[in-house]
Amino acid sequence: METLIQFLKSSTVVDLLVLFLLALITVVLIPVGIGSAIASQRRMPLYFFLLSALLPLLLALIGTCLRLVNIEQALRDNQDVSIEVIAAARQEAWITTYIGATGTTVLALIGVIGLVRKRERIA
Repeated sequence: METLIQFLKSSTVVDLLVLFLLALITVVLIPVGIGSAIASQRRMPLYFFLLSALLPLLLALIGTCLRLVNIEQALRDNQDVSIEVIAAARQEAWITTYIGATGTTVLALIGVIGLVRKRERIA
């Protein structure tokens, strides 16, 4: 929990924008996935939904890469930083990826449940 608080304290505008977009995409895609799972007659829309479920993870990986690049650039500018500070900064950088992976997991579970329901209905 302390790492998350430190992450939010040291977040830049880009980090906060990435987190906002992650939440927005996930919140928008949840009802879309549920609607697709209920309303679609075929499985093809659910395959497209599963493909779009990767968006939060991809966006989170981009955000993490940006933060890691910023950390490396700061290290080049300031050579006398301790190893503990570097390790903590790199650990904080991966928080965005964890949040994106969580969103992708929720969306993927919705899609897989929809596919299983369609499979049972066809059989």
